[in-house]
Amino acid sequence: MATQQVNERLAALTAAGTSVWLDQIKRSLLSSGELQRLVEEDSLRGVTSNPTIFNQAILGSDDYDDQLAEAAHEGLDDRGIYQELAIRDIQDACDVLRVVYDESGGKDGFVSLEVDPDLAFDTGRTMEQAREYWERVDRPNLMIKIPGTKEGTPAIEEMIYEGRNINVTLLFGVEEYAQVAEAYIRGLERRLEEGKSVDINSVASFFVSRVDSEVDKRLEGTGHDDLLGKAGVANARAAYQRYEEIFLGERFAALRDAGAAVQRPLWASTGVKNPAYRDVMYVEELVGPNTVNTMPMATLLAAGDHAEISGAAAKEDPAPVLKALADAGIDMVDVTDQLLREGVDKFVEPMEKLLEGIGAKREAIVTQRPPSIEASLPDDDVEPRVAQRVKQAAQEDVARRIWRKDDTLWGPAGQPEVANRLGWLTVAEQMREQLDDLRAFAQSVRDEGVKDVVLLGMGGSSLAPEVIRRSFGEQAGWPSLHVLDSTDAGAVRSVQSAIDLDHALFLVSTKSGGTIETLSLFKHFWSLRSDGNAFVAITDPGSGLEKLASEHGFRRTFLNDPDIGGRYSALSFFGLVPAALMGADVGAILHAAGVAEQNCQSFESGDVSSGLWLGIAWGELAEAGRDKLTYVIDAPLQSFGLWVEQLIAESTGKQGKGILPVVDEPLGDPDVYSGDRTFLHLRHADAPDEATDAKVAALREADHPVIVREIGGPDDLGRIFFFAEFAIATAGWVLGINPFDQPNVQEAKDATSRVLAEGAEDPADATDDELRSLLGGLGAPSYLAVMGYVEPSADFDAAVNELRQVIRNATKSATTFGYGPRFLHSTGQLHKGGPPTGRFLQLVHDSGPDVDIPDADHGFTRLKHAQAIGDLETLRAHDLPAERVTLEGDDPAAALRALTERLKGLM
Repeated sequence: MATQQVNERLAALTAAGTSVWLDQIKRSLLSSGELQRLVEEDSLRGVTSNPTIFNQAILGSDDYDDQLAEAAHEGLDDRGIYQELAIRDIQDACDVLRVVYDESGGKDGFVSLEVDPDLAFDTGRTMEQAREYWERVDRPNLMIKIPGTKEGTPAIEEMIYEGRNINVTLLFGVEEYAQVAEAYIRGLERRLEEGKSVDINSVASFFVSRVDSEVDKRLEGTGHDDLLGKAGVANARAAYQRYEEIFLGERFAALRDAGAAVQRPLWASTGVKNPAYRDVMYVEELVGPNTVNTMPMATLLAAGDHAEISGAAAKEDPAPVLKALADAGIDMVDVTDQLLREGVDKFVEPMEKLLEGIGAKREAIVTQRPPSIEASLPDDDVEPRVAQRVKQAAQEDVARRIWRKDDTLWGPAGQPEVANRLGWLTVAEQMREQLDDLRAFAQSVRDEGVKDVVLLGMGGSSLAPEVIRRSFGEQAGWPSLHVLDSTDAGAVRSVQSAIDLDHALFLVSTKSGGTIETLSLFKHFWSLRSDGNAFVAITDPGSGLEKLASEHGFRRTFLNDPDIGGRYSALSFFGLVPAALMGADVGAILHAAGVAEQNCQSFESGDVSSGLWLGIAWGELAEAGRDKLTYVIDAPLQSFGLWVEQLIAESTGKQGKGILPVVDEPLGDPDVYSGDRTFLHLRHADAPDEATDAKVAALREADHPVIVREIGGPDDLGRIFFFAEFAIATAGWVLGINPFDQPNVQEAKDATSRVLAEGAEDPADATDDELRSLLGGLGAPSYLAVMGYVEPSADFDAAVNELRQVIRNATKSATTFGYGPRFLHSTGQLHKGGPPTGRFLQLVHDSGPDVDIPDADHGFTRLKHAQAIGDLETLRAHDLPAERVTLEGDDPAAALRALTERLKGLM
């Protein structure tokens, strides 16, 4: 690795007295030499770890599998395997940081290993494990992490007395900090009295961002918006004041004279959880002599890029802010007490998940179950291209640049909708801070007797919740979730008749706040139940919906990170609020997302992450003409295609390029496919479908490109959501397009508005000759998109699948299907902005009477027709073949089957 210039911003932070530590450890950081580089170039002076970090490191890569297999064959249990894996990483990290330890005279260069979090309230067992870890790691620059609980405090004193370096963790309150400082001093005094060396080191980990998360929540609705984001820094500065009183005053004088080191305050939890705040605020505002700032990798990258270091900010007087908080009704003692109680649980749960994951990996290794990703690419075509692009990605540092939010990866610097569309990279961590609130809100809704939750949204606001709903199914004792993303009057009536209106909660969900379909649905249901307590908004700050929710007295408004585009919002409030309300395990979803996030942060190693590799493969396959990415998905996650279809099509379909996602198309024999396909099989690791496996194997043998990814149950959604997002961002780099904008989506919206204003009539249905011409042009690389402006139903889905199978078997062309107007917010972008290879069949059916839209001069049927007319005109304006057929009668599925027979005779 080429030596680079020392980062001036991080060097300035170090010079100001704040040691830069990394709140992350994983094997690839060590084996690749990246940790060494961080020491040499980024002024890194320490490393911390915890169960969450090891959870994501061990489960998020295969770096540990060889050692895990060895330990498994030796008969170690899951906890024993974890300890073997963790201790090796800690030892190797201590060895890398040893140079810092030696150069600082033993005052810095430490690596921290935490005692098991379920020991937090057991003094004796904490000490027992601390002694065990100290002996097993056997490095002088090790620090044992012990929580600053009531039971942990005597263990801290005893371990200091016994000569072990201690990192006191989970400190939130100033008084608790003072108590552990006293424990540190008592331990040293006992050593001094016995004539022992006092060359022992300790840091006190004082958590910052979690304080803001809790206080900001308590400030909501109080009118004290000026205090948002102020409590965390003020609380930490108060702790720093106490540090100076204790360690710079008479209390510590004798020990100081004997050469003892102060117990440095360590600022922990310094990754910003609220996207409205500056991402390095907990770095810039807590600079001070004899402090440590342990940062997650994303924060370290951001600090190295744009942190401004100007004096000892930690010394600023926090009293005015703390007084203002108290006057606003914030009891900081209560806040910090609550955070301590919750803090232990926040580490116990990841530890349990880690042990479960290790158990699953151990089982897979012992039983020789295959790895989680396989690929078969044509040797003479695609494989060399993918291999070359992987090398290019390493040379151009693509993965690291994605995490640095480098917009030049996708075009010129400063182009709109790039740098401000990457909030999804770290949203899982932000949402973990909201878990308790989400769960409490969902429980309050359930306990009030709400039976039905109705989501009113389109595209990015509706598709992830629909996937979660179908994947988890009904949760006993929780409300039923209904997702309404249609302007078909029959669909509106069906949802209305399926719910108990008096015991329903309506989620009005739109990023922009101005989506015509969503607001029309809101107006309709508000006219039926004009009670603000029955409505919740999910939107971006400053949107029209935020104002509307305030005016109508909505029960709650969830403001999402505005730096997350709609189709990347599955792991944000847009996906997780409805998930929580239906009783889905939101914590498990976020845990899985964290595993994927950690895997995709493996930019420091020579190996590519799963997300990066998938994106490279997708992009290169598309460039090679294999641009029909056909999903084959095992139960119970078959509906994942609904969401990923939008992500891929809307992200890549522009500038005449794109990847066409093909989902829910019946799987056929190899000879019914042309050479424009790539197959992606999401295969259930524990319950695979043998028939599907056989068909996929046949495709591979026929030399079709096949990628197989292993999946689990519904809890695994977070992982595959994140991998797909990272992959499509990478594919955008390969294709040379911006994967975050949607330049053609607005066309259809404008066309709808124009049709409504002009009162345009429905166009005539296609004749046999026109349909014959439409179908006669099929064949690779063309595809047929069937667009159904009808009421969604399982029967219609089945009829569509029959049509798609007939078309594909006759023409070898890919087929897609989408309900209108949902697809306008999804594949509609690729239809108009992607490769001009699409042919379009629009199906329209009206069932029953119209449903009025209050305060509008049209109902839902007219709105649906205006959207269909506008879309057809827009497609034709792009010189794309597009025809329309009206499905007559009461049964649209029967009418479609009759049309299928008609089309058979035309091909």
